[in-house]
Amino acid sequence: MDPKNPDIVIVGSFGSSVPTEPRGLFKTINGGKSWTKTLADTDGSSGVADIEAAPEDARILYAALNPPPGEPGQRDQAGDSRVYVSTDEGSSWKQTGTEGLPAKGRGRIGLAVIPGTSGRGVFAIMNQGLYRSNDGGATWQQATKDPRILGSWYFSRVFVDPNHPEVVYVMQTCTYRSNDGGKTFFAFRGAPSGEDHHILWIAPDSSNRMILGTDQGAIISVNGGETWTDWLNQPTGQLYHVTTDNTFPYHAYAAQQDSGTIVVPNRSDYGQITYRDWFSTGGFESGYIAPDPLNPNLIYSIGWFGTVFRLDRTTGQIATVFVPPANYQTVWETPLVYDPRDPHTLYYGSQYLLKTSNGAVTWDAISQDLSSSPQHPAEAKKPAAGHEPNPENEQFTDENDKDAAQFARNGSIHTIAPSPIESGMIWVGTSNGLVHLFRNSTWQDVSPPDLPKGSDVRLVEASPHDANTAYAVVLVRRDPHPYLFRTHDAGKAWTKIVTGLPEDSPAEALREDTQRKGLLFAGTETAAWVSFDDGNHWQSLQLNMPTTDVTDFAVHGADLVASTFGRGLWILDDISPLREVDEKLATAPVHFFKPQTAMRVRWDNHEETPLSPEFPGSQNPPDGAILYYYLKSGAKNEIALDLFDSKGNRIRHYSNKPPASNGLVGNAPDYWFAPPSVLSTAPGLHRFVWDVRAEDPRTLTYGYFGGKLDYVEYTLPDHSVPGQTPRQQPPGALVPPGAYEAVLTVDGKQYRRKIDLVPDPRVHASASDLIEQWNVAHAISTAMEASYNAYNEYAALQTAIVLRQTSLNDNAQAKDLLDALAKLQKMATDVAEGSGEAPGIGPINRDLSRYLVMIESADMRPAASGQKASQETCVALEKNLAIWLKLNDENIPAANKQLETFHLAGLPLAGRKPALTCQ
Repeated sequence: MDPKNPDIVIVGSFGSSVPTEPRGLFKTINGGKSWTKTLADTDGSSGVADIEAAPEDARILYAALNPPPGEPGQRDQAGDSRVYVSTDEGSSWKQTGTEGLPAKGRGRIGLAVIPGTSGRGVFAIMNQGLYRSNDGGATWQQATKDPRILGSWYFSRVFVDPNHPEVVYVMQTCTYRSNDGGKTFFAFRGAPSGEDHHILWIAPDSSNRMILGTDQGAIISVNGGETWTDWLNQPTGQLYHVTTDNTFPYHAYAAQQDSGTIVVPNRSDYGQITYRDWFSTGGFESGYIAPDPLNPNLIYSIGWFGTVFRLDRTTGQIATVFVPPANYQTVWETPLVYDPRDPHTLYYGSQYLLKTSNGAVTWDAISQDLSSSPQHPAEAKKPAAGHEPNPENEQFTDENDKDAAQFARNGSIHTIAPSPIESGMIWVGTSNGLVHLFRNSTWQDVSPPDLPKGSDVRLVEASPHDANTAYAVVLVRRDPHPYLFRTHDAGKAWTKIVTGLPEDSPAEALREDTQRKGLLFAGTETAAWVSFDDGNHWQSLQLNMPTTDVTDFAVHGADLVASTFGRGLWILDDISPLREVDEKLATAPVHFFKPQTAMRVRWDNHEETPLSPEFPGSQNPPDGAILYYYLKSGAKNEIALDLFDSKGNRIRHYSNKPPASNGLVGNAPDYWFAPPSVLSTAPGLHRFVWDVRAEDPRTLTYGYFGGKLDYVEYTLPDHSVPGQTPRQQPPGALVPPGAYEAVLTVDGKQYRRKIDLVPDPRVHASASDLIEQWNVAHAISTAMEASYNAYNEYAALQTAIVLRQTSLNDNAQAKDLLDALAKLQKMATDVAEGSGEAPGIGPINRDLSRYLVMIESADMRPAASGQKASQETCVALEKNLAIWLKLNDENIPAANKQLETFHLAGLPLAGRKPALTCQ
């Protein structure tokens, strides 16, 4: 962008892997309203890899033009990359000289104009190294012989400090810096195993401020690179596949580009999922991960060069349990998959299918070379690459190829799909476009016919409902179209199923729901998709997921887990509505969906100082019963949701109206607190979560040190997660596991659904333990309500007495009445406030609220000491309430008779209190 005129913008289009895409250099002088292509090959096939302007003169520009990519299925062509220069701000261009540059094989070129040279000094980095020109590109000389300073299809970027022209940076697996104009370099920022650095910004007015772009995210320095921020606060993980285990909480396993492997639970016990919940399996950055179905402490991962690692979490050690022979070929995303029907059997793919059934002690090849077959003998000769690419004869220019240099040279197994329905039935897809089926101890080539050249069967999904049904995801190199196929006859015939998918976004993943046959989920290079009719039609399932490459799915119970290449892992909690939806639903005015089994899980056990809003974290799934309802036209009147126990007792009520506020402010910022739980009346599908708690107890506002407050003091960090912290502390008691009923009322009509509530499977408390916990907590809540109401009646009485005293103060005849009012006031204060040794009604509410937190702290039978303390407090409350009742039955009526003689209104009388259950 022109620094003085923002309407002038020059854009270089590098282009993706599709040769027909527009590419070249474009200029606008009217802020993007219209564009003119000013630099391109005659046929427009070359792309612009870099553009740099002279710091002193925006009219002087340099651009690198890269050759077109190779044809599908072929190696990229090194071609003749060129450097061009413009002196009229990109309106016209001429090629620079080539003297001193390599004659061929330059590959992708990166440029940097040197400050203080009037645009005549320029660096160019390419496959053979870093070159410098001091005469505007007329001649060149190699700046350094440092063997680390090389360009490539993946990097090739060079930057010069705008304030110190002798300081030069080169991007590679780490960032290299030169302090002498590019003659010598040292490793400036990076880590062992390589972070892959790509782009650097240095503030024009201060070289201390820098932003570095890496494979993992962006990091910032404000002290010239001495220290940097981290990227762990950014959801930028590039993940190839995802698998899950059978634990609770379940874990998602994924290998991520240049960041090793991650294992993350679907929920944390501490309110939100953070870095402290993750761990690594120690595997390589791109292969599959296979947790042992019988022992969650054993996790198998693909390691370097096609090896297999095993993490034993009991020892923390990572063992290499398989080393492939030298003649084995593996793809970048080497498959490693357990048999869903035999938890002892683990499969591994090279050009052969291997299996182990003895914990990786031995591995047996159970196939011939599957990179070819009698039907497809030529496929084995297709060129690609392997785990050891040779940059001398193989150049890759497409940034979207995700380490394309790692694809198997002659075709290898890319996907393994054992049938969940039929034992001994295995589908295999290869990187050179073949699909094989092992059934009845025989291998058969069942490849979809007439796949385009360069096809790679990235994934085969064996249906969990029908052994003869499978789905294939095919990527075609340098072809932007989606290729999804379906067979219902064990591969005899395949049907292409892409209707509704965008034509310019390759398909990356497909999985079938484990519960509803024909409910499919697909991932493309930009979005997530769903089909309700076995792939005949697709529609968006993007929801709140950002635009990203969706690389895989895993269906776990009622959850859909997605891996993405650039935006980390995502979970769609509870897809049960997708399993229930049909054409009839769209015509119904109201539909109340059948809820899945709810689980009584404690959302946040964190008892320390809460993590700050700035601390990176992911949301926990909602705890309790997830309820969905659909309104075709919206509701005309109030909507209500009532929850009942098995005896018909109503234990919770919600509506579309927020509960009344007590008007008190809190001692924490509002951004911590969750909005009120209200039902939506708008048309469409709605999700509402009952937290499986009873109504919130009535709580008076006391502080940590016991004094009465006129604001809410949040003493404990219970459920303290930004934006999700309940305002009411403590919350209502958790109901015990069992059967409940949800009743949704819309415009006067009721819709009912049963809810089955089960305990956390990790909890060992018995049903009677949890019922006893509920009984005690419920009794405390009842006592809290009684004390709350009585104390507020006392407060109203005190206010009324003060008003009467004020009216009588100047009346000499009212001395006896004033004395009676003062005596009544003291009696009321004694019973309501009490003393340190004998707390009154108000402090008892405070103490009961604390006991409720203690009784509810974990799923267990309440501790005897806790039961005793709460029982004794309840008994003390009973005594105080009896005194309060007597005061209302005798003393207040007597005072009211005296007030009548002075024509004053009587004092308010308290209502009757429910009987407490203290035993």
